[in-house]
Amino acid sequence: MKNSVIIYGYTTLGVKIANILDEKGYKVIIVDFEPLALEKAQKEGFITHDSTLLNDNELVELGIGSSIDSLFCVSNSNKNNLFVTLSARNLDKNLKIISTSKTKAESKKLMIAGATKVLNPNELAAFRIYRYMTKPLMLKVLDEILFSKSDLNISEISITKDSKLDGKLLKEITSHKKFNILLIGIMDKERGNNFIFNAKGINHKIDEGDILVVVGKSSDLRNFRNYIIGVANDAV
Repeated sequence: MKNSVIIYGYTTLGVKIANILDEKGYKVIIVDFEPLALEKAQKEGFITHDSTLLNDNELVELGIGSSIDSLFCVSNSNKNNLFVTLSARNLDKNLKIISTSKTKAESKKLMIAGATKVLNPNELAAFRIYRYMTKPLMLKVLDEILFSKSDLNISEISITKDSKLDGKLLKEITSHKKFNILLIGIMDKERGNNFIFNAKGINHKIDEGDILVVVGKSSDLRNFRNYIIGVANDAV
């Protein structure tokens, strides 16, 4: 099973991705063409490779097409990200390629080139600012999960016919609070499994088959799950 990734560009986003994947046990290879970025990556203990990756032979030598599971093209050069995405896709049709772009036009080009997912750093920043102003606690919790060694986890809880929440409206749910659980939203089966964020204020009726997405400590999540399905628990 592949468990190695290449991060092309040790940028601010590249640093965060590298730390997350390193904590999850992935073998992380940092590729950059800026001396200071490579020096920083080396000091932080990562395998590094000095290259622009504009040569297919280098991609092959690093494991594209054999041992690499995912490629993150997050360098500060949009042209390089596009070229590397295209080259890597030609070498490996099943490779997961995540790239960044600053405009819709760039995003379209990257998708055509073969990117699996395109991220817009500007949109991500705007979303974080909005969340900080409207839901600062939620943003803090999500940051703890994504960018630290927090013991918080994200869990999915299926609503069954006998569930205490079957037939309830989303706004009516308050029981999660006494379990120290943060309710992110719900997957609605009647809407083709579309995800409804709790923060959007949609008063959705919860039905059998829907899935709650919640955040909390493992023990609290277990107690909340047992409460919902009606299992006796001393913590209730």
